Amino acid sequence: METKLSVALKLVTPKVAENYLKFNDKNRKVSEKNLYFLSNQMKNGTFLENGESIVFDTNGKLKDGQHRLEAIVKSGKSFWIPIVHGVEPLAMATYDTGKNRSASDILELSGFKNSAGISALILAINKFENNAKTKRASNTQKGSMTNQEVLEYCEQNYDWLNPLYLKAHSLVSAMKPKVLIKTTVGLYLYMLGGERPTETHIEFMKRLTGIKRGSSTSTDYVFTKLYNARVNKEPLNFYWLTAMTIKAWNYFIDGNPAIKYFKFDINNDLPKIKQKTDSELKRMWDEGETYR
Repeated sequence: METKLSVALKLVTPKVAENYLKFNDKNRKVSEKNLYFLSNQMKNGTFLENGESIVFDTNGKLKDGQHRLEAIVKSGKSFWIPIVHGVEPLAMATYDTGKNRSASDILELSGFKNSAGISALILAINKFENNAKTKRASNTQKGSMTNQEVLEYCEQNYDWLNPLYLKAHSLVSAMKPKVLIKTTVGLYLYMLGGERPTETHIEFMKRLTGIKRGSSTSTDYVFTKLYNARVNKEPLNFYWLTAMTIKAWNYFIDGNPAIKYFKFDINNDLPKIKQKTDSELKRMWDEGETYR
């Protein structure tokens, strides 16, 4: 069986390590704590040549070994290390999963921007789709994703994931105080508006999070709950909050009537999300129907 892989045992000096690091264009950010630990081990003679390799992909890019190479440069020491060439770029999604590589690391290694936020959003969407639609399902652990699955999902959907994340980022930046995190805002935009939420969905989220305030409306009621939870440091039940957000949205697109109080029993399934066509939402937007 043919393979593109090649392995050679080489003495990696500080000069060689510096050269290898020139091919490190999309690796992880350096952990100063990890670098300090490794370089001290090397200086003190406690670093062991354990056979762990330095890995380059088929494009000649450094894929694994960044911190060890940085530590060799910092310590001024040399070590015999196996050097592997010819790994497929996508194979890094399965590499090092028993250590510290996260889904965010894998997306960053693959060249995706906003990797931390997008990986968290992918996991939240997947969990919602598999677990959170009913109370019974929300108590299960179905739908967990491997790093490889997160990478594949991102590759297939980045065209809408990144704009969705940027919308969530913009909304959270405008919140005072920040009553929701970006992952939750992005999830709710997806939950209500799909892959490409409209200006009506953005307007709803502005009101839900207090960026804009309505008088005695469903969004104002939920925002008050969010604000009090933030001030009192008493987190809300996420399933309850998701249900209340759906109910507030349903009121919002039905004309946003004055509402002082509404509730949800967490023993029930999530409410159904009311939908309107793009033309209906545009009419509401143009006529200011939702601007109570």
